[in-house]
Amino acid sequence: MRRIFGAKKPAAPVPTLDETNERLSTRGDKTDEKIRALDEQLAKYKEQIKKTRPGPAQDAIKRRALQVLKQRKLYESQREQLYQQQYNIEQTRFTVDSVKDTVSSVQALKAASKEMKTAFKKNKELDISYIENMQDEMFDMMVGGWVADPKGAG
Repeated sequence: MRRIFGAKKPAAPVPTLDETNERLSTRGDKTDEKIRALDEQLAKYKEQIKKTRPGPAQDAIKRRALQVLKQRKLYESQREQLYQQQYNIEQTRFTVDSVKDTVSSVQALKAASKEMKTAFKKNKELDISYIENMQDEMFDMMVGGWVADPKGAG
């Protein structure tokens, strides 16, 4: 059946956030270059408008300058969209990193808790009943010392 219908094509790997961010950055840089080129054209048209006398020639230059301005506005809006997408990608990456940090923190706390439990079980000195008995014995010795030496009690 695979010969007739063909085998399933392997899926393209999903781009990572870093790759997407890099691609958006590259596209933004290219858009910035286009805007700079249009700015240079506008500067040339501005000089030409200053040098030519009012009339049909100057009007033609103004029309071309307006077309360049429209292109520039279009590229600027595209650049803003790219920057917004890049910002969203960075926020997503920050969220993913925060989740990873939280998971590792929880795992570290879990391991530390396990170590503390084993330490409490292994050490008799850390047992609460043992500590209470020790305090009771020390209190009894202090009381016994006061009874033996009534002058030191007061």
